[in-house]
Amino acid sequence: MAHLRCIEREPEDSSPPKGFAEIEAELAGLLETGDDGAIRMVDAALAHAAAHNASDVHLEPWRDTSTVRFRIDGILHDVARLPRAHHEKIAGRVKILARIISYVKDTPQDGRIEPDATPCGMALRVSTFPTVEGEKIVIRVLDMGHALFSMDALGFDAQTVEALRNLVMRPNGTILLTGPASSGKTTTIYSLLNEILLRRNPVPHTVTIEDPVECRLGRISQSQVNTHAGFTYEAALKALLRQDPEVVMLGEIRDPETARAAIQAGLTGHLVISTIHSGTAAGVFTRLLDMGVEPYLVASSITGVLSQRLLRRTCPDCAQPYPPDPALAARLGLSVSGEGQPISNSAVNLPSPPLFRRGAGCPACLGIGYRGRMAVGELLLVNEDISNRILSRPRTSDLNDAALAAGMRPLWQDAAARVAAGQTTVEEIARVIGPDPREAK
Repeated sequence: MAHLRCIEREPEDSSPPKGFAEIEAELAGLLETGDDGAIRMVDAALAHAAAHNASDVHLEPWRDTSTVRFRIDGILHDVARLPRAHHEKIAGRVKILARIISYVKDTPQDGRIEPDATPCGMALRVSTFPTVEGEKIVIRVLDMGHALFSMDALGFDAQTVEALRNLVMRPNGTILLTGPASSGKTTTIYSLLNEILLRRNPVPHTVTIEDPVECRLGRISQSQVNTHAGFTYEAALKALLRQDPEVVMLGEIRDPETARAAIQAGLTGHLVISTIHSGTAAGVFTRLLDMGVEPYLVASSITGVLSQRLLRRTCPDCAQPYPPDPALAARLGLSVSGEGQPISNSAVNLPSPPLFRRGAGCPACLGIGYRGRMAVGELLLVNEDISNRILSRPRTSDLNDAALAAGMRPLWQDAAARVAAGQTTVEEIARVIGPDPREAK
């Protein structure tokens, strides 16, 4: 859920950003301006990525072209196809900025570009990957701005935000986030850490263990794993616990050893925040049990699990009523009248007046119809009933039913409420969550 904020933009940049055709023409022209053409082209490409709030810039060598693509709101868009002969110079320029070995082309490399190295002042993570056509480079934007790290800005409903705030105020326990890659988990974790800094006084001893450090925060000790040196998640956590931290953030629980160490830390007086891959909030418990963590540790340590996704927002500048696919709407518990209005609702409380809306496409959204993203999620709070059920190694469906009975709002229902409010579309939910969200595992 990366957002760009170009901190050195001129006042005229407040106008709508250039379209892709204009960017392509500009980048192609810069490449023909002499020996520094690749330098100017890379700077311009990053500036345009910032203007479009892209989270990633892809520089890909194809058979006949060097292609520039931006990932905007989770979707890759072709921006420019440039002469193939320039790709090596473009890749070389990025590698120099990232301080990685420029002449190594047959091995993947990772690097970082500091904010003061580009005109827009963005911190960037660079990854190179060899292909048969040359080096493919992906640039991830890391400078997201501290203003983003607010629970109120993520898009969760007020009830979920309040519950998350209550969880981070506890002195111990384990909070886990789950969801696919690029579902906003890191941004949510940074927001939780920011809540701790703002609301807990004095500020607790807080340390992160990440791979890699995506954004450098103030007043928090951050570390980055180095598997080649043996500094793994497990090794880092064991060493860190000797320094008596109060809050520990682990970038990801990947293996049984790290899982056991993290769960044990949450049980012995530390507040642990981490991520783990699972399809649903209830599925996290099954995953941990399958990794060999003892049920009593899971039941006693975990206080809450948040499963989240990111949905694209309907562009506010060109949003208009539309009739959605009735079958997709019905799967969300929404029925559609002949005029495209929701006429009944078995899943959510509809706003008044209710309306299905989608973007028609305009310069502000580059004709896409969506602009920006919001988080939706299901938050499973562990109560006494769920804790007791975990001890008997229940099926995921049984835990999910118990959580629903305790008041958990399922992911698909949260998403359906956004459709009914005109904030997104049923087609977007089908893309992100699946054609039938209630059957997603």
